[in-house]
Amino acid sequence: MNKASKIDNASLLSLFMFTVQEYDAITACVPLPTKIECSSISDPLGLRGSKIEDIEMVWTAICVRMMLQRKYFSNSERVQLKKLFDIAETDPRFSAKAIGDLRKRLKQPLGRDIELLLQDGNDVQGHFSNIEDIVYGSLLHADYDRAMRLQAIPNNVRMHALTPFVFSREQIIFKFRDLCISAEVPTLARIDGSKAAVLNLDASRGEAKEVSGSPYWSNIAGHDADVDELVCIAEKLSDDDAATFLIAKVFVGLLMEEPLDVERLDDVVWQDSWLYRDGFKHAAGLIRSIPDIGASSHIAHEGGPNNAQVKLFPNVPNAWITNTPQLLTNVYQLHFEKRCGEWKVIAITEP
Repeated sequence: MNKASKIDNASLLSLFMFTVQEYDAITACVPLPTKIECSSISDPLGLRGSKIEDIEMVWTAICVRMMLQRKYFSNSERVQLKKLFDIAETDPRFSAKAIGDLRKRLKQPLGRDIELLLQDGNDVQGHFSNIEDIVYGSLLHADYDRAMRLQAIPNNVRMHALTPFVFSREQIIFKFRDLCISAEVPTLARIDGSKAAVLNLDASRGEAKEVSGSPYWSNIAGHDADVDELVCIAEKLSDDDAATFLIAKVFVGLLMEEPLDVERLDDVVWQDSWLYRDGFKHAAGLIRSIPDIGASSHIAHEGGPNNAQVKLFPNVPNAWITNTPQLLTNVYQLHFEKRCGEWKVIAITEP
């Protein structure tokens, strides 16, 4: 079992920023109503007369938030807000008053306190206990006693009780996020390595990782290509695929030239392409930024037989071959269209 890494206070704040990015992205897919009326505990969302599907969507949105918020309020978590407030109060980048105000807000009751009275005579007091029942009873864990308490009261009752509280906690999280942005706290830095990240989609094939001539791609299941293999692959290409591969080679070569030969580029690019907008300067800058370009001999035809895509890989001083389906990162793509029997480039897409 891996031990948790020891990280400094600045890294904890960056970790918080990273988690809030994820929180924001996930909750955006299950939004709450823009205006939540918290004044009425019996109907905090103004959902009287709403369709049952709308009420279920609100409950789903609340459940997602309860799961994601737990790490900000649990004592065992690194990004618990109380711990982060302690760090921020000693950090000169933060306003001590702003953190103090936020700490007071966290300590204040968030909405009315609640007590759920169950059919067996027991009760569950407070927002936190009710959230813990839901999170541990069904969402993240399967605690038997908590699950039995969930069975004793309908979800819509808990929704009316907990929605204002969950929404208030979200506002505190976002407010501290905003303070971190003002203090120029960065999110976690990306890991930069010397190799491409690769997802092997069929490791059961057992293809060895034997790419050495292009070290950047040594994570892939495959091997360095020799001349005979490349000739064999080229001979097996269909006429359409051979045409697009050749045009891709010509197009990339033309964009590498200085000055650009616009007349020759006209011959391989459809004139309604965005590539024309600045006389191919942006396209040239993009292609020139790719070191040691290598083109895939596998031509895709997403969108139908009159559409083709050729992948462009960086850092390929030596060709390599793979027979295993893999998802590769940092790959560019040339897009082609066939019109009146002629293939030309229509666009470039970045990774």
